[in-house]
Amino acid sequence: MYRCKECKSLYKEKIDYCDCGNNVFEEIPDAPINPIKETSDDREVELRRPILPVNWLSLIVFSLCCIFSLCFILFLGPEPKKKEKTPTTKEKVVVKDIPDIDKIWDDTPAYKVSSSSVSDLDMYKSGLRNALMANLDTIAIAGEGTCEIQFFLDDHGNLKKKKLYQNTANKPLTNAVKKMLSAVKKYNPPPQGYEGSTIIMEVIGSGENYQLRYKN
Repeated sequence: MYRCKECKSLYKEKIDYCDCGNNVFEEIPDAPINPIKETSDDREVELRRPILPVNWLSLIVFSLCCIFSLCFILFLGPEPKKKEKTPTTKEKVVVKDIPDIDKIWDDTPAYKVSSSSVSDLDMYKSGLRNALMANLDTIAIAGEGTCEIQFFLDDHGNLKKKKLYQNTANKPLTNAVKKMLSAVKKYNPPPQGYEGSTIIMEVIGSGENYQLRYKN
C-alpha cells in the first residue's frame, strides 16, 4: 500500500502522481490478518455456561406475574354485560266509525288573502323610497335637520318638477338631498292607480341616522 503525503490517499500500487498533484508517497506495510476461529471446545463451554441466579429470579418473577394476570382475567375480571331485552308493548289502535265522505264534504272555497292588502302602488312607492335613500350620503350630514322634497312621475318613470324645501338651516343636509335628487332621475314606470299626483317626502334625522318617509 502507498499513501500520498499531501492528501493521504491510499493506492495499492505506486503511481507517478496523486490526484492532488503530489509525487511523494510513503509505503505502508500490509497488516497480517489472523482470523479468530471459534473451536468446538469454545462452543461447548458457551453451551455449558450455567444460568446466573439473577436470571433464575427474573424468570420466576415473570412466571408468577403471568399466572396472577391469568387468574385475574378468569376469576376476578368484570362480567360481560348482558343485553337487556326491552319489552315490546303493542299499542291498541281504536278504530272509530268514519262517516261517509259525502256528508262532511264542503265545496265552499277556502278563504284567500286579498292581494289588495298590499297594493302594487304601495310596493312601488316603497321601492322608490329605497332607491332615493340609497343615494343619500348620510355620512356627509352633520347635526340634526329636516327638509321636504316634491316631484311627480310621468308614464316612463321620470322624476319631474323636483323641489326642495329647507325646514332647518342645515347646509350639509341640504347639499346631500340635492345630490340625491340629481342622482335619481328615473325609476320604473308607475303601476296602475298612480295618476301623476305630486309625491311629498320628508328627510328627517340626526347624525348618520336619517330616514326618508312619505307625507302623502
